[in-house]
Amino acid sequence: MIHLTPFVITIVLLALVAASVVAAIAVSRARRLDRLHQRILASRDALSRLLVRRASEVELLAHTAALDPAVGATLLDAARAYIRDGGDQLTTDGLDRRTPGQRQADRVEVSARLERASALSRAIRDGLSSAVRSDVATDPEGAARLEALDATCYRIELTRNVHNVDVAGVRALRSTRMVKLLRLAGRAPIPEPIDFDDDTHTGGRGY
Repeated sequence: MIHLTPFVITIVLLALVAASVVAAIAVSRARRLDRLHQRILASRDALSRLLVRRASEVELLAHTAALDPAVGATLLDAARAYIRDGGDQLTTDGLDRRTPGQRQADRVEVSARLERASALSRAIRDGLSSAVRSDVATDPEGAARLEALDATCYRIELTRNVHNVDVAGVRALRSTRMVKLLRLAGRAPIPEPIDFDDDTHTGGRGY
């Protein structure tokens, strides 16, 4: 029969408590990583839809009678360029489980898509000055379309900011020793932020 001294029993109990604490922390961090990954994917889906919606709203606004035809033509060109793109990928990190081959093929396409999104932001920012907005607001239909566009632009900025904050959170969490040693992130790739000019306010500086 093995006789354990109080000291040994204490050490064993402390080890069990420590192991339980480490396990609880590991499970908590693994779950947080999974939640953040899911939030990032949801933000990307929402942002992709919002960008298409913004382009459609710009297209409608461009046909408003109160809008200067030259401004309308510039807005229409930028909006239609984005709509014609037709894609929904905004990153190539593979968090959506795309294969390396697909990600490589998407790299140029995604870069061009983000540039089209930036071009539309610049067209809105440069074209819809305070004076132009005042003219458009005199027409009830134009005012409603302008209000809808501004709301969508705000949601785009908010969604992209939330996405990038979550990406920073994942990167910080995955850089910790526990996550690395225990491989709590599994095989999920490290997510990338989404960077494009989403500033549509007159006098803005872009990103």
